[in-house]
Amino acid sequence: MTKNPFALTAPKALRTSGKSPFGRMARMANMALGSKVAWEDMDRLNPADPLPQQNPLRKIPCMILDDGSAIHDSTIIMQYLDAYDGRNMLLPAPSPEAFAMLTDAIIAKGITEAAFNMVYEIRNHPEDGQPNMEYVDAQREKIIGSVAYFGKNMPATDANLVSIKLAPSLGYVRFRAQHDWESQSPKLGQWLQEFADKNPFYGETIPTE
Repeated sequence: MTKNPFALTAPKALRTSGKSPFGRMARMANMALGSKVAWEDMDRLNPADPLPQQNPLRKIPCMILDDGSAIHDSTIIMQYLDAYDGRNMLLPAPSPEAFAMLTDAIIAKGITEAAFNMVYEIRNHPEDGQPNMEYVDAQREKIIGSVAYFGKNMPATDANLVSIKLAPSLGYVRFRAQHDWESQSPKLGQWLQEFADKNPFYGETIPTE
């Protein structure tokens, strides 16, 4: 297939933090495609950082294109990189299969979002010193439900939009020790190990802290 079949502007830099699980997803996609888009380990707390001008939501990852414009959100960045690559490696051309994969990718990303919300609530609890445990438990239920779903609907261990969302999401929950998903779904634990063995970029992007 032709490189850059949609005449997209070339990606220039992937701005994220080495600690961001969402940034990790975009970095993994970049590496899986063999793209040479440089990534910048940035600090969102730096008042001089241009992120507010690049993304009004001030969220990462944020990918800067050669013309100075920006693409936001890990899912959209991954789709852009795949479209620019031209091989449909991460996501097939528009089809029922592609939309099913997009749906699963959002569920996988939601695992990280729920885990992140749990961390934020526990760390930044109200002034009375007590986090809202109903909220925390509701986020945990999202993780439990999603793990159950993927235990029955495991993606291939090849690098694709779903697997590159799911693997770091499971890794993030494991890292934060918010739910013992491996006891809930041992087969999913085996899937993650097989994915990690098959795709070295998983291990290469694990946060150090």
